[in-house]
Amino acid sequence: MTYKLPGICLLAALIMIFLLTVFPPPIHAEEPLSEAIYPTSNVGGYVYLNDEKIGFATFLIGQGYQLQSEDEHFYHVSFGNGLLYVDKNYAEKGSFLNPGKLPKGKSTVIPKKRIHVLSQPQSGSPSLGYLNPDIRVPAIQKINGYYEINFGGHKGYIAISQTNPDNGIPVLMYHHVLHGKAVSEHADNNMAIEYIQFEEQMHYLKEYGWRTISMQQMEDWLSFQSNLPDKVVAITFDDGISSTVELAYPLLKKLDFIATSFVITGKIRGSSDYWIASDLQYVGLKEIRNTTDVFDYQHHSDNMHLYQPGAKAGMFTTKSYDAIKQDLENGKVQLGKAFSSDTARTKYLAYPFGHYNQTTIDAARDAGIHLAFTTMTGNVMLSDSPYELKRQGIAPYHSIIDFIHKLEGTYKQYKLDFTLSQ
Repeated sequence: MTYKLPGICLLAALIMIFLLTVFPPPIHAEEPLSEAIYPTSNVGGYVYLNDEKIGFATFLIGQGYQLQSEDEHFYHVSFGNGLLYVDKNYAEKGSFLNPGKLPKGKSTVIPKKRIHVLSQPQSGSPSLGYLNPDIRVPAIQKINGYYEINFGGHKGYIAISQTNPDNGIPVLMYHHVLHGKAVSEHADNNMAIEYIQFEEQMHYLKEYGWRTISMQQMEDWLSFQSNLPDKVVAITFDDGISSTVELAYPLLKKLDFIATSFVITGKIRGSSDYWIASDLQYVGLKEIRNTTDVFDYQHHSDNMHLYQPGAKAGMFTTKSYDAIKQDLENGKVQLGKAFSSDTARTKYLAYPFGHYNQTTIDAARDAGIHLAFTTMTGNVMLSDSPYELKRQGIAPYHSIIDFIHKLEGTYKQYKLDFTLSQ
């Protein structure tokens, strides 16, 4: 019997080579790798806020955490909607199996105490690390009684029962501060408060650990680019009345606070002396330049801080898109005179009287405004529209208890509050 297996095998081999040449097998790409840090001991992860180091988390020895960037002294590790800083002396670089980009958290919660971050949404699963209390943690979603979060590039899980809901960031709204209000022409003005009342409120913030933030820091948080701790507050003043530099500025500077002054740019002259014969004085270019270590000067309209004649609404809701946009652009030029003609720096707005509509929003956005504030009562939440942000107006009739409730987002809104912007 004659066997032809060698010939058959040769033919099969030739056919296989042909098929592989014409139809190559699919190439299975390796899972993408990115850089990581591996702590050499349990190490803290920090946020820096106005040069203050704030502990947010503890990363565990030997565990890998996604590295986003670094500088001379710190590794920048993925966490929440931003980064945490880790001291390079306590970690080494390695590779990280990238699970894909995690979604941003659209709401925030606050741990009640120092808590475990688990690797699975179930009790007893391995720990990824710890979270500190009094921080804002962006939550991606709820799963089986847990919040899913970004913890060092991992999907981490924290028990809902171990957190409190976040009532948002208070943006305090002031206008005029003065001595002797009761015997002044502003005795019945709900936008003017006695200096001693303002002083009590500022000292409360300092004593109880509240930190002041800038509009840029607020914008970074609202655009899901950064993390913020609990007990942060934005202090704002509307109109640009000179009492903000004469009375508020020295106190804020002493307490190491920062604030935002929304100025009516059409009232800006060389100095506040221009208004000496008026019932109110307004800051000028001189005062603006001299107080930028505390105040960030931003927009409150140019020549539209007025009611439309014959109407019960401000010009920002009665004028055309083109007119509103032009007013905002004119104001940026006027305010820019205090900042070497830099108009791009003016990107935050307080609506005159709190009046706005969709046309106003469109004009503001197209004029380069990034955030806009109303006079509606409430705190700012992470998911809020950047052009409809609430504030907590402070009036003479607000007690220190009212003030505390406003900070905490638990203030009961009274009808009287609507008169604050009138």
